[in-house]
Amino acid sequence: MGKAEKLFDRWSENLPKEARIQEVKTLLNTYFEGQWDHDCTSHIVVRCEKLKALPDYQPFGEISVPVKGGQKVKGYYIRSLIKAIKDLQESEEI
Repeated sequence: MGKAEKLFDRWSENLPKEARIQEVKTLLNTYFEGQWDHDCTSHIVVRCEKLKALPDYQPFGEISVPVKGGQKVKGYYIRSLIKAIKDLQESEEI
């Protein structure tokens, strides 16, 4: 089990108040590799074609995650990433 999978499991069970941006990027690199962007902005934007098919992410299949002070991501936004990953996993099982 890799670092991203451990973060996913830990955050699924016990959501942190905040997480370091590097941890969030580790999670994104595993579950949304090549589908996210954070170029000198205050937001990480995830654009995933598979999310377009799910009702919570229509019409663009996009998740926007604000970065607090350029270093931290609040737990609320981590929850939305965890939910998106779980939704994708469930849709692939069907």
